[in-house]
Amino acid sequence: MGMKKIVTLASVGVFLLSLQGASLAQEKEKAPAPPAVPPAVEKAPAAPEVKAPAAAAKEEAKATKKGKKAEKKKAKKAKAKKKKKAKAEE
Repeated sequence: MGMKKIVTLASVGVFLLSLQGASLAQEKEKAPAPPAVPPAVEKAPAAPEVKAPAAAAKEEAKATKKGKKAEKKKAKKAKAKKKKKAKAEE
């Protein structure tokens, strides 16, 4: 009976010590300060914006979209016309 008590107390003691070690390992440390950035790198000269090619590209994209829509409409009309013609022939 005495041996069981000793083993139980020893295992409880080891368990409690392991909890204390885990809590010590979880202590938070302050994060290191970020490296200082030289002022010359911080304020880089901005590149001049070129708007003319971008505007032309937008207009061209719109034109191609309109062209595709028109083609789809034509194809749809032609298909409907063929269908109507086939019905009339039957």
